[in-house]
Parts: sequence; structure tokens; C-alpha cells
Amino acid sequence: TKYVCGFLPRPPKVDKRPVFFTCCGTGVPWWIGPDADTARAVEDRYLWQPIGYPAQAVPMGPSIQAGRDELYVQMNKWRDRITLSGFSLAGYSQGAIIVSETWEYDIKPESGRLHWALPFIKKAVCWGNPMREKGKAFADAGGPLAPADSQGVTGVLMKDTPSWFRSYAHAGDLYTACPDDESGEDRTAIWQIIRDGNMISGPDSLLRQFMELGGLVKDGSQVAEATGMFKAMVDAIGFFGAQTGPHINYSPQAAIDYLDRKSTRLNSSHANV
Repeated sequence: TKYVCGFLPRPPKVDKRPVFFTCCGTGVPWWIGPDADTARAVEDRYLWQPIGYPAQAVPMGPSIQAGRDELYVQMNKWRDRITLSGFSLAGYSQGAIIVSETWEYDIKPESGRLHWALPFIKKAVCWGNPMREKGKAFADAGGPLAPADSQGVTGVLMKDTPSWFRSYAHAGDLYTACPDDESGEDRTAIWQIIRDGNMISGPDSLLRQFMELGGLVKDGSQVAEATGMFKAMVDAIGFFGAQTGPHINYSPQAAIDYLDRKSTRLNSSHANV
């Protein structure tokens, strides 16, 4: 009654929202992309903490590691909040690799540097995930679902993906709808060059390294096709070119709906993930 009548000030409301860590895609700042659009839509339920990192295209490996290291720093910064209210993760494209590697190598293993966070993770959402496990794909309104027998392009994929970890994947997305066959192996070889390449031109250029891969281009008739695949993958990294649509037209709505849904999982269920 005293609060309603104004005789006493109401105590401040305790903010118990879980932390929502987001990792953007290549070549854009943290506030652009389906991860950021999703975070803005669920800020009534989550405290948004974007991850700042280089997000550079080539070489991508050091950029991924920088993002993973920054996510580690931010999760430790928010440790008290995480242990009180939990957390969720989101990543698009290169950011999806950061989220996937953090889960696989930092949180899930008992020896992981973020293993303390395992009981507190709620959900994870990724778009265009190059580390997507074969057959583990979710649909969104941006494009048709990736084939059931497709997987991420990295060659080192997620394993035993938990049901709460959703990777939205489009058919035709060069990075997350890679066929599990010889042509898929060729794409993985190209990806590895992109991740570790040092230059864009000159004798050590990415394209030169690609063309010199033993057995990748087996005869002259394949050069044009292989070069086109290489160019499409490089274009898709930087969101250029008409053929990259399936990698850049993801809709955040399915993820928003999923994150808005109240989780009924118990913390103890994480122990055997």
C-alpha cells in the first residue's frame, strides 16, 4: 500500500535476464546480420552482449581465433550473471564457427577453459554454419532447407550436436550445404586454403595455392569449373556476387521464435551432453 500511495519508493527490479552472446559474420560490424537482428528482437528476455573481433575474410583462421578468445573473455566477465541466469549463443557464418568451436572445444570437454559454463547454457542458434554436423539442419523463411545428406564445409565438424543447438541451413549455401562426396572434399580443400591463406595476389595467392593442390584439378577441362567454385566461395565470404544468395538471405524469425520459447530443460541435463 505504501508503494502504491507513493510513501515509499519501490525497490529496483532485479534484472535476471540470461546473457545472449552474438558473433557477426565476415566483413560486417557486430550490429549487422541475422545474429544482431535476432538479439534486438529478444532484448526483453536476454541481455545482449555482442562479440567484437576482426571478422576478416583472408586469412580467416586468426580472425576466428580472435573471436573465440574474445568470447572467452566476455563469458568470464559475465560469469556471475551466467551462473545466476544462464546464457545463450548466436553466430552467423564466420561467427557460427566461433560459436561452434567454443562449444566443442571450450565448453563441452571437461578440460575446456569454459567448462564451468556447461550447466548454464540454454540455447544456441547459428546461420550458414560451416561446422554444421551432417543432417543437423533447421529451416527458416529465407530459403529452402539444406539436403539431409549435406554438412558444413570445414571438414572438422560438430559432433553429437545437442537438440538445443540449432543451425539454420539453406540448400545451395556453399558453406553449410556441402555434399558428403568427392566434390564436397574439393570444397573442403578450398575452404582450408581460404582459412589459412596469406595473400590474395602474387605467387602465394589463394587461387595459385588452390590450382596447385595435387589431384584437385585433374585435367584442363575442369579448370574453369574449379576456378568458378573457388571464386564463388571467396565471394560468399565477403557477401559479393549474384551466386551467394543462399548464404546471405537467412531470416532471423525462426531463431527469434525459438529463443522466445521458454526453456523447460533442467540444468542437470547438460551433464551428459
